[in-house]
Amino acid sequence: MRISFALFSVLLLLVSAKFSQPWAIIHEVNAVRIPEHTCHKLVDMNSCDLQKCNQECSKEPLGVGECRNTFCSCTYYCKQPPM
Repeated sequence: MRISFALFSVLLLLVSAKFSQPWAIIHEVNAVRIPEHTCHKLVDMNSCDLQKCNQECSKEPLGVGECRNTFCSCTYYCKQPPM
């Protein structure tokens, strides 16, 4: 009787460990940007520096900058779709 209780306890621990692992992974979530809520703006710079461009664009939610000649092209998330 003691052996079966010990085996049952070990089996229960193994099963609970198996089912508890996926719950730790659930907290990692990646957001998806909805294309309809993507806004753009151009920032005029004398000479576009990628680091300064990204700093300027990061003022907006999920803002990312890209240099295009002397302009900094910002893409960012906007709550209302652009008209």
